[in-house]
Amino acid sequence: MSAGSSSQSPNDFDRATVLAALGEARLSLIAAKRRMRPKSGLSRSADALICEIDEFALILTGAQDYFHLKAHGTPARQS
Repeated sequence: MSAGSSSQSPNDFDRATVLAALGEARLSLIAAKRRMRPKSGLSRSADALICEIDEFALILTGAQDYFHLKAHGTPARQS
């Protein structure tokens, strides 16, 4: 057994901590993007990172819109 290996699975980590950090990074990227030229390479790179964060959250949670705001709605009217 090598010194770097252990009995823990590579998927054994605190998902909530990782998702919280990714959420903060995503918000920072969105804030920075507001100051960038829309079609610049830097803006496109920020978009790509945001998409990758969303994809990683999807894999961890199964929710495609994990970081997206949920719409507030009124329940459907009963007839």
